[in-house]
Amino acid sequence: MARPPHIVIDERLEYAMQLTLINHNRRFAVEQAVLNYFPRGSGGSAVVRLSPSGRYATAGIEYNGKKATGRAWVPANTTPDNTLRLAFYRAAKQLIPSPPWGALTGVRPVKKAIELLDAATSVGSKSPIVNCQLSIVHCYDVAPSRAEMAADCAAAAVSLRDRLQPQDIALYIGIPFCPTRCAYCSFVSTSTEREGKLIEPYIEALCEEIRVAGETVSRLGLRVRTVYWGGGTPAVLSVEQFSRVMRALKEYFVLDQLWEHTFEAGRPDVITADKLSALHAGGVTRIAVNPQSLQQSVLDAIGRRHTPEQFFAAYELSLAVGFTNINVDLIAGLPGDDTASFLDGLSRVIALSPANITVHTLARKRSARVTQENITGGSAETVGGMLNGAIPMLRERGYAPYYLYRQKFTEGGYENVGWTKPGFACLYNLCMMEELCTVLSLGAGGVTKYVAGNRIERIFHCKYPLEYMDRRGTIKDKLRRFEELYHIGS
Repeated sequence: MARPPHIVIDERLEYAMQLTLINHNRRFAVEQAVLNYFPRGSGGSAVVRLSPSGRYATAGIEYNGKKATGRAWVPANTTPDNTLRLAFYRAAKQLIPSPPWGALTGVRPVKKAIELLDAATSVGSKSPIVNCQLSIVHCYDVAPSRAEMAADCAAAAVSLRDRLQPQDIALYIGIPFCPTRCAYCSFVSTSTEREGKLIEPYIEALCEEIRVAGETVSRLGLRVRTVYWGGGTPAVLSVEQFSRVMRALKEYFVLDQLWEHTFEAGRPDVITADKLSALHAGGVTRIAVNPQSLQQSVLDAIGRRHTPEQFFAAYELSLAVGFTNINVDLIAGLPGDDTASFLDGLSRVIALSPANITVHTLARKRSARVTQENITGGSAETVGGMLNGAIPMLRERGYAPYYLYRQKFTEGGYENVGWTKPGFACLYNLCMMEELCTVLSLGAGGVTKYVAGNRIERIFHCKYPLEYMDRRGTIKDKLRRFEELYHIGS
């Protein structure tokens, strides 16, 4: 009889929980559950067994000197991975506080909500969104407030999905430069303090890629519906630099059928009146002005060199220029913040009445300074208080959740949520997060996603600006691969 595999989670994840998998080697599914329910360095061990049929699983966990067992039997249309996760969850919830997302693991819980919403709609339910919400609570033990958010986000995604045609795509423009690197940041981004000289040659390379990509999109008969400039902090570019990129976009892409054009301006200290005027005149319809916090001590702790007053000034400038679709980002759980100060900042943002407010949860990624230097942030209890307080505040002022995702290494396993006023949902965010259509990514650090029904293929781009500029042949190879995927799928 073969000895079952004995597996210890990769030490780089900083987990000490020892896993023994019996009758299967579905390590990823079980690791997802560990990452969702147990904090870093938690210790303990688990034995996770799958029946030969793949429909019955048991999990035994030992943690903090206590033991618990969970079992799951799931109908035949559910994958063995889901059976394993559910068994693990049922054991874990006996040892830890009830997690907000219950047995739902992974980055995209709304995908399951979309399935449930479609099922409720197909049987002619009079209240499919309510039925979807109840199913999430019943089947996955999700907290009612989270199930309601997931159902609302599913409805927003389905509404856009039903408008999209096979030839519709989203376009992402990557600007991987920031004034400084924030303590929580794990993105591929280059500080202009150290590498500002790279911006000019980067813009030159980006405009060349735009030319080749535009020709490819034209040959394939694709239609760009939404453009999103991200990074990084795109507003670190000068007016001349981003205007050059815009001219290239208009020259090589047909943009007369766009539904939205977003520019993630980002930090208030790099936003100026002349930049905003040029963006508005260039056709940008939506911008993001992102303070992350309105507490000066918190901004100082995370290495952002702007003040709350600069945020309010940048916001007022945006309105004066003519922008009516503005997003504001805040992050729950930052070092030095507490529930009262976070909710105070949120109330001050709500008072401005922006079209979108995005509430993120701090994720302690390995490459971020908060992790490497062990900078303390909010506890799971504190983060829960922040987010649970935010939900009624936003709903009472007419905001609804429209997109939602989760990340590893967040305290308490909480979520990131985009809230919107009616009619202002960011379509790019929906397309990207729920994988509703192909996203063509240009520039360094991005990922192109080819989406055709349930088939999704990713094309990974060069991560760093210097690498991107030195490997232009590779960039063209990736566009050829993009074109091949459409020919294969046709």
